[in-house]
Formats: sequence, structure tokens, C-alpha cells
Amino acid sequence: LRMAAQEEWTIFYHASTVKGRLAFIKLILEDAGVPYTTSSDNLYGGTGLCDAFAGSPEDVKKDKAPYPVFFPPMLSHKPAGGEEVYINQVFAIMQYLGDTLPGYAPATAAERARMSHIAANALDMIAEGRNSFHPVENSASYSTQVEEAKVASTKWASDRMLKWLFFFEKIAQRVGASKPIAGGPNRTMADFVLFHVLAATEAQFNTDMYGMAWDKCEVPALKAFKEEMGERPRLKAFLASDRAGTWSGDSMM
Repeated sequence: LRMAAQEEWTIFYHASTVKGRLAFIKLILEDAGVPYTTSSDNLYGGTGLCDAFAGSPEDVKKDKAPYPVFFPPMLSHKPAGGEEVYINQVFAIMQYLGDTLPGYAPATAAERARMSHIAANALDMIAEGRNSFHPVENSASYSTQVEEAKVASTKWASDRMLKWLFFFEKIAQRVGASKPIAGGPNRTMADFVLFHVLAATEAQFNTDMYGMAWDKCEVPALKAFKEEMGERPRLKAFLASDRAGTWSGDSMM
């Protein structure tokens, strides 16, 4: 007897125990109870899958991947008997997961617009926060710019970060902690993206160096939203497991 084809989900990312940007993707897959694998195979060099890491611009001309991708994380989804989807960019991946996994899609065009608005802003926030730890050269290691990063990240935490949190607080106040953040019947990609950004904010900036910025920030609706999301049974079990990875401590990653 021939075995029925099974769908396959694979996340491609750097080999690391740090949460990184694949954490967003893991959250919604884990919440949905969907089995997946992670891989760091063949990401780099002239024959690697990622054009960002090609040896030269000429190497980028080579069509090597199932579909051209620039930078990890990438998602490969091979539906049973269907066409493989192979994409990068956290926003695009999360949107695809929300549309594909049962129960995570927005119900109306208006809700979809709010979902995209919230998720895109949350991704901008975490990108800004990460950049404050790399103020001299964005692509260089934190370890090469520690002193400059202390100044830049402290300034960010005392001003720009608070603006972001108060912005999201207004959104959370409109829907209430126990309801999906985009205002519809289902949790969507926006809930998972925002949850991870808030978790990263607390983990990174709730220290003496930053004046316990998370604890002191008065955003009760936002903190209640984060607490509610963290108590979802599958997420809670995942976050307590080794699969969740560790915080880097120096980039909101």
C-alpha cells in the first residue's frame, strides 16, 4: 500500500539556540499544534539558498532555491499533493500561516487591515530596538560596539520605546485583553507578532541598567494582553520548553 502524502512545514534559519526572528513563526505553529522542523542547511555561499549571503552579486544570478529568497527566516510548506510555498520575510510568512492554518484568519477586510497595521508596526518596533544595539554598524556584532550600544539603547528605552508601548496600549484598550488584538473573532498573526515583541521588550529592558522600564511603564491593557496570550495552553507549554530558545540579551532577539 502506498502511504498518503503528508504535508511538511520547515523553517530555515541560522543554527543557534537564540530565539531570533524564527520565534514569531514558531509561536503560531505551536499554538496551532502543527508539527514542523527547523533547518540551517545550505544557507550561505555561492551555492547557498539565501541571496543575501551569496559570495558575490554574480552568484545571486544563479536560481538555486525553490523560489528566490533573500534572507532567513524562510518557510517551506509542502501541502499534501499541492504546490510548495517557499518564502522569506516574517510578515509574509505570518500572513501566509494565518491564512492557511484553520482559525487564524481575519473575518473581514477591515479586520485584515488592522491586523496588518498592528503587525507591521510591531515589527518596526523590534527592528528599531535591535538597531539601538548596533548603532555604529548595523551588520556588525554587538560585541564590536558595546559602549556605543549602551548609550543608544538606554536612550531608546527611555523615549522611543515608551512611545511605541503607549501607541499599542491605545489599541489594546479598544479591544480588551481577552479579545483578539485586531478586533475580530479569531487570534490572528497580529496577536502573535505583538506578543513576541512585548516579550522581547520585557526580557531586554526590564533590568536595572534600563531602570526596570517594562515594570514602570503604565500600559495595563497591553500587559494584560501579553499575560493572556502567554497563558494559551500550547504557547505556555512551548515557552517553557527548550524548543523556544533563549534570549540573546543584546538585541531583543
